[in-house]
Amino acid sequence: MKRVILILFISIVGLTSISGQNLNDLISSMPDNIVFGLDAGMKDMLIANPEDTAKLPIERGTYGSIKRLAISADYISLQTSDAGITQIKMLPLINDSKIVCVVKTVCGGICDSQVQFYTTKWLPINQKDLLPVITKDSFIKTDVDRNSQSFGNAYAALDMTAIKLSMSADNTTLTAKSEIKGYLSEEDYKKIEPYLIDEPIILNWDKISFK
Repeated sequence: MKRVILILFISIVGLTSISGQNLNDLISSMPDNIVFGLDAGMKDMLIANPEDTAKLPIERGTYGSIKRLAISADYISLQTSDAGITQIKMLPLINDSKIVCVVKTVCGGICDSQVQFYTTKWLPINQKDLLPVITKDSFIKTDVDRNSQSFGNAYAALDMTAIKLSMSADNTTLTAKSEIKGYLSEEDYKKIEPYLIDEPIILNWDKISFK
C-alpha cells in the first residue's frame, strides 16, 4: 500500500515537472538558495564546455569563488567554498519526468551531508519516502550482540551521526560513507571498529525512491 501511495505521489510530482528539461535549463533556472551569489553569466560559465576538466574558479564577490568539479548530462558537482561541495543530480521517474536531488556537504575535520529533493521547477519535495533514514546504526553489523557489555561500552562513544553522501555522475546511485572514524579518538574507534560494516552503503534509485 505504501508503494502504491508513493507511485501516486510521483505521478502528481510529474505534473509539476518538465519532462524534457536538461541540466543546462535546470542550472539556468536554479534559485539563489541552492547556490548563493550566481548571476546568469556565472551559471552559463559553470555549464559551458562540459569536456573541459580544468575549469577555473568563478568569483562571486562576497560569496567567494566557486569551481565546477565534475559534470555529465544529468549531474554537476560544485566546490562552493573551501569546506563545501554541492552536487545536483536529475533523477528519472516512472512517468518519464524527472526530479532533482541536491546533496550539500560540509567538511571540517569530518564531513556531513544534507539532502533535499525538488521538482525541475525547483519546488521542494518532502524526502520522507524518497530516501531511507541513515543513522549511525546503519553502519553497525547486523549480527552484533547489542546486549554485550563490550559493544555497549564501544557504542556509548557514538554520540552523533555524521555521514558523507556522494551522488554518481554516471549512474543513479547514492553512496553513504560513515564519518565515525573522523570524530572518535583513536582509542574509542578501535573499540567500535570490529562492529562496523566494512564498506559504504550504496543506495540505488529505482525511479520511485532510493533503496
